[in-house]
Amino acid sequence: MPRLHSLVWLLFLPACALADLPRFEPQNGLQAQVLQQGDGYVLQQPDGSRIELSIPEGNEVDAAPGFEVDDYDFDGHPDLAIRVPVGMVNSSYHLYLYRPDRQGFEHLHMPEALLDRANCGELSELQAKPAERALYSHCRSGPRWYYDAYRFDASGTPWLYKTLQVRHHDPDAPVFFHVFERTLDPYGKVIASRALDDGDQPVSWSVPSARLYLHARPDASSRSKAYLIAGDVCEVLDQQGDWLMIRYLSRKGPLERWVSLDEAYSRP
Repeated sequence: MPRLHSLVWLLFLPACALADLPRFEPQNGLQAQVLQQGDGYVLQQPDGSRIELSIPEGNEVDAAPGFEVDDYDFDGHPDLAIRVPVGMVNSSYHLYLYRPDRQGFEHLHMPEALLDRANCGELSELQAKPAERALYSHCRSGPRWYYDAYRFDASGTPWLYKTLQVRHHDPDAPVFFHVFERTLDPYGKVIASRALDDGDQPVSWSVPSARLYLHARPDASSRSKAYLIAGDVCEVLDQQGDWLMIRYLSRKGPLERWVSLDEAYSRP
């Protein structure tokens, strides 16, 4: 009789309540499943053991979390993400990564030192991009969206791969680019940079002067004999005060050099 009552209870559960709890294969022939246990949730691992899932804090304490399955660390095995809404447009995520050597899942704890360097103080609005092997975290603050991208080393530890840097406007600069995407190596060194517009698209700049000399560094003593002419279109890579680092597609290939805005706009 108790079993009959259980079956009847299951039949009258909303369809979404059952469908939203994923069952998936982290490895061929091995099963994992999210189960509701009381007011919380557990993840049943391939060996039958269960781990209690940590649910992010969201807008509503009693709201049911969302569950998503994807390969977030790009090791060829699906992982589990738990998502809850935070604020008006953001979401907070907790990740459980599958470790094939242990045939079990591990809660990913993002190092505080890593999040301190990122725009988003937690994992938010996640998007896995396999072509880059990068996990993007998006968050909105004020009028724009920000993002950070993470890669994982051989041990499965995340490191900051890309991030946005937003600068305050400089009214004294003849032109000013306020958003830059920085690409970093695993040690935190910036290895590439580019200016972006409000739609996160690369920014171009046209040379305004008849002749604009190229520099190896952002200082006058590094001027070369090469120059651009009025109307040449460049991609903006960086800005340091009155100096722009640009990429110009010449007939011999792309050139990455510095130019003086004082020279470009004939400023004394």
